[in-house]
Amino acid sequence: MARVRRAGNPHRVSGLALGNLLRRPGRTLLGTLSLALGVAALTLLAVVDLAFRGTVAGTLLGDAVTVQVQGSDYIAAAITALLGAATVADVLYIAIDERSAEYALLSATGWTDRLLATLVGYEALGLGLVGAVTGAAAAVGIAAAIDAPWRTALLLSASVGAGGTLLALLAAVLPLRALRRLPTARLLAEE
Repeated sequence: MARVRRAGNPHRVSGLALGNLLRRPGRTLLGTLSLALGVAALTLLAVVDLAFRGTVAGTLLGDAVTVQVQGSDYIAAAITALLGAATVADVLYIAIDERSAEYALLSATGWTDRLLATLVGYEALGLGLVGAVTGAAAAVGIAAAIDAPWRTALLLSASVGAGGTLLALLAAVLPLRALRRLPTARLLAEE
């Protein structure tokens, strides 16, 4: 006889947010990896700029290639991080759009706009934390491979990772505006 698995009963808004992120793992992975790429790029540029005074030469990497950091590199890395945040916003917006009936039901059963915003905020925080930690860890690993001072790499990766997480939270602003405009009555009538 087959066993019926009961769906998890999240007791907290954070548990519901985690469940929402795990519903579409591919989409969640895309959002986190795009943010991770931006965090890693910015961290590595800062490490090369501060630890090696802008040029990597005479290290393990420098034996194969010489890297020189320029202002345009920072602009490109910042654009990469902003695109990562835009991907996070897109992931959240699509999730809100797909689950609009669920949000309408939650609203109809007494969830306030603030509680719904907290739910989306937790989802953004989850995407931001996973992306920032992944990018920071990759940057620290690469920094270790090029013989960068580990304290500098850790400090910079923590700083840029915190900035990436904050960027993901800020990226949730536009999807939250879309959430507030959901037509609750119409969505419930359609269900």
